[in-house]
Amino acid sequence: MSTFAPSMREQVLATPSALLDAFDTLERTARLVLTTPQIYRTRRILLTGSGDSYFAAKAAEFAFMAHAGLPVEMRSPLDAGRYHAQLADRRDLENTLVIALSNSGAAARVAEAATLYRAAGAPVLAVTKAEKGRLAGIASQTLVLPIPELPPGPGFGPYLFAQTALLLLAIRIGEVRMRITMDEAQALRASLKATIAAMAASIEAADTSAAALCASVLSRPIVEFLGAGPDFAVADYGAAKLFEAVGHHAYARDLEEWTHLNYFDGRPEEIATVLVIAANSRAQSRAVELLDYMNRLGRMITVVGGGPAADKAIRLGHTAIAVSGDVDELWSPMLLSAPLALIAAHAPQSANRRLGSERWADSADASTVQKSEMWEPRT
Repeated sequence: MSTFAPSMREQVLATPSALLDAFDTLERTARLVLTTPQIYRTRRILLTGSGDSYFAAKAAEFAFMAHAGLPVEMRSPLDAGRYHAQLADRRDLENTLVIALSNSGAAARVAEAATLYRAAGAPVLAVTKAEKGRLAGIASQTLVLPIPELPPGPGFGPYLFAQTALLLLAIRIGEVRMRITMDEAQALRASLKATIAAMAASIEAADTSAAALCASVLSRPIVEFLGAGPDFAVADYGAAKLFEAVGHHAYARDLEEWTHLNYFDGRPEEIATVLVIAANSRAQSRAVELLDYMNRLGRMITVVGGGPAADKAIRLGHTAIAVSGDVDELWSPMLLSAPLALIAAHAPQSANRRLGSERWADSADASTVQKSEMWEPRT
């Protein structure tokens, strides 16, 4: 089993410049991959992927909806292929653009979902770095991610490349469908590029805070990540990084669902709560309310982001990792994901129960996700 620190941290630090260097190529690819008639025929967008690809798609979902002006839905690939592709109306699927994401291009369930959607009449656009990979061979078309070699570790670079590709696709679809003007589309592209350019400073500013927070978070046996809207995807991503980096028990919960479920946990003092929230989030008022409950229960609280919730957490004696950058809430995952990746990157490898263990040997060559038998509908 590879050790990820400090290479995971190095990957986070290296990603903004790599993404900025590749931006123009990625923008051109996203602008040309779909034809104008294809875009006009599309009545719905369906996004599917596993792991970081799923989180990247979920993080871009609402921005995609806003820019493209089309209904957008997210489905896990198992749900997508074996259920939705089988049960949805064929005419609806023929007018649905399925965007299947897999960085490696080899994830079995994503390839399976792409196969089943194509058989049901839906066009499939693969988003992957593997131009000649399994997924690309199944899809109708492929958007190849120009991801350079980055230091190894649980993914940050590929996750952000996928998010950026989806945002650029959404802008292009909105431009062609005249949801936005050409000038507005160009302004959005320039703003996205500027956001990426400013990301390095934001990451460097968060690095020290993330390192200090890591030990505190791991001192609790359970870490819960909370978020709302696009930042719920970031919460999911943060939990995944702790699992992958050190195998620490972590999970994500929608902010409102926390009130219905996690609030009743019988051992709140054993839980580290990480609330991910953009300074301009629509969920700020609810987050401010819930912080009082969390504090009274004895949870250790950290807010990643800003706004009134971060201010409230500090007043209550808790901590916050401020994330600077004047960015629309719908793009906030681009900036808020980095501190969560850095928390995992600073985790000591001595905390990783997988190191030297045979229990997880099946995952060493990714066979757990890439070598699964493909499912076929009953005839």
